[in-house]
Amino acid sequence: MAAISFARLRPSAAALCRDLPRDLIFASCTAAAALLALYLAMALNLDTPHWAAWTVLTVSLPSPDHAFSKSLYRMIGTLVGAAMGIIFIAAFAQTPLIFSAAMALWAALCVYIGTRVRQYQTYALALTWLTTGIVAYASVADPGNAFTIAVSRTAEVTLGVVCAGLAAALFAGHRAQGLAHAASPVPGQAMRNAVRAALAIGLASLFWYVSQWQNGPDFVLMSGAATTLFAAHPSKLTATLGLLRGFLLGTALGLFARFILFAQGADFFTEALILLPFLILGGLGVTDPRTQGPATGYNLAFMLAADPANRIDFDLGAALNTDLAMILGVLFSIAAFLGLVPIRELLRRRPA
Repeated sequence: MAAISFARLRPSAAALCRDLPRDLIFASCTAAAALLALYLAMALNLDTPHWAAWTVLTVSLPSPDHAFSKSLYRMIGTLVGAAMGIIFIAAFAQTPLIFSAAMALWAALCVYIGTRVRQYQTYALALTWLTTGIVAYASVADPGNAFTIAVSRTAEVTLGVVCAGLAAALFAGHRAQGLAHAASPVPGQAMRNAVRAALAIGLASLFWYVSQWQNGPDFVLMSGAATTLFAAHPSKLTATLGLLRGFLLGTALGLFARFILFAQGADFFTEALILLPFLILGGLGVTDPRTQGPATGYNLAFMLAADPANRIDFDLGAALNTDLAMILGVLFSIAAFLGLVPIRELLRRRPA
């Protein structure tokens, strides 16, 4: 039995060793592009430069064709999402329940269309809602700042896309055959996925409204992000659990980098050296389809927790509250995939 298990493992180990040198080159190029995007965002005094670096990590793939296609749809999603964020804040900022309902219905529409399309179009629809949420939830306390936030986020994403494009142009690429996204589920699942997304975001928003939780926007944002990102995934629960594992690791390492390593005081060059191995780890994660889910969670959580900026905030209590809210948001999305289905389907179920 041990010999059989070893025989099964040996081809995978051989493939890993064969691809590792090129994977490391790709991951290093991706990390360098993320640091370049971070530097440019900080030089332009954008308020959250970590989004520029994170964008590089999200659109980079070890195949230039796939990377360029994903970057294009990421830009489309960002532009539409930023515009919708401004519209929602302008129209509903003074009516929180209507605002929450609008965000839930917008998520349902994005998921419905995203389930009926394929590959990076599905990704674009998920990022459309996420960008809307980033702009809108960050502007709830100060609606007059919505346009500034939207412009800043769009600029940060644009920097990330450009830097990722430069890295893709320099890197020859490999693993192209393994990167094609699984086809979206059949259109018959579109309504089910849309209703689930609306219910999840609606319930998370209702909890925020009733509790008046200061970090409620972070909780709702991550609940919606995970729910919409994996709505069309053929293995939703497995993908979200992978996201959670990566998110927990990224949060821990990001807090370590921020409050232990950055706290020693450093210029950008030193900060870049500190960030480099963590970014290479995230780049390695996206090289293999089997680890892309956890890598997605890791890269997002690490950049949010480390929060590199011109002036680093060392308020540990605030950072822990924000990270806890986001982790709970991912857990809530898992509960949504386990328990939330359209009411029509519940009524149609036959008794056991």
